[in-house]
Amino acid sequence: MFSNNEIAGAIRRKALELGFSACGFASVEELTELRPGFQEWVDSGRAGEMGYLERNMDLRLDPGKLVDGAKTVISLAASYYYPIPQHIPGNSRFSRYALSEDYHKVLKARGHELLNWIKHEIVPLTGRVFTDSAPIFEREWARRAGLGWIGKNGCLIIPKQGSYFFLTEIITDLDLSSCLPSSRLLSSSSLPSSCGTCTRCIDACPTRALAGDGSLDPCKCISYLTIEHKGAIPDEFEGQWNDWVFGCDVCQDVCPYNRKPVQSTITEFAPRESILDISGDTIKNMDEAAFKQLFDGTPVERAGWLGILRNFAFLNREAE
Repeated sequence: MFSNNEIAGAIRRKALELGFSACGFASVEELTELRPGFQEWVDSGRAGEMGYLERNMDLRLDPGKLVDGAKTVISLAASYYYPIPQHIPGNSRFSRYALSEDYHKVLKARGHELLNWIKHEIVPLTGRVFTDSAPIFEREWARRAGLGWIGKNGCLIIPKQGSYFFLTEIITDLDLSSCLPSSRLLSSSSLPSSCGTCTRCIDACPTRALAGDGSLDPCKCISYLTIEHKGAIPDEFEGQWNDWVFGCDVCQDVCPYNRKPVQSTITEFAPRESILDISGDTIKNMDEAAFKQLFDGTPVERAGWLGILRNFAFLNREAE
């Protein structure tokens, strides 16, 4: 019979073995204190065209509604960082996370592998795995699990590892509440922010989308405008994109905690050479079949062929 501390330690070791970079635990509870601020954020129109953020508020605030008898959130972070060549001005840029296999499938499979391993090797339990696939405040649960803090750029920053991470959760009826916070395996207290007076991400944001308190105005964000926004891109952003056609990494690239980010051990996240710094002519002359061949199985599929062409055309309006 294992103690809760032994169970938590075994889960963490297995998670790291599976390629996750960090693993922490938090007790399931309703996040009532987040409701007013999030509701105000939604009501102010900050969600833009992301209507899914306005739905399922009760589920988003209480993960216990996603799994019967839920007691613990196992929070997992997986690095997607791989070194890439320096950008060549004029070539099309894609956010680092979009250069490889779609993280949803990769991490959900590894999360299920971890869940099944716990169930068969450690202790019987019921649980569900989520990777950006349900109304969950993922960064908040990672923060509560002691993985890191939410920086001024809105990203989870993990000490000595940086912020290039995907997050995964296993919500389970396994009760680890008796673990002591001093064990650093389960803690209801989060790490304090270590951003200090640094404002590099705020100053570097090309469209001034960052408020400085960890919040973001998506309707000004290049990532939102190139992926989620479906209509014409507002003229006010012309000349500010610096070759980005899908997503943007500026606020992470300038962060001091990403000077030496931990490299991923998940081979599916290695960037595809065919996508790195695609020339403008490639995008301009790309038909739908070529788009599917080039971006099949990557997050870029979310924007679609016409979306990428729209983004590229917006980038090049001045030149034309």
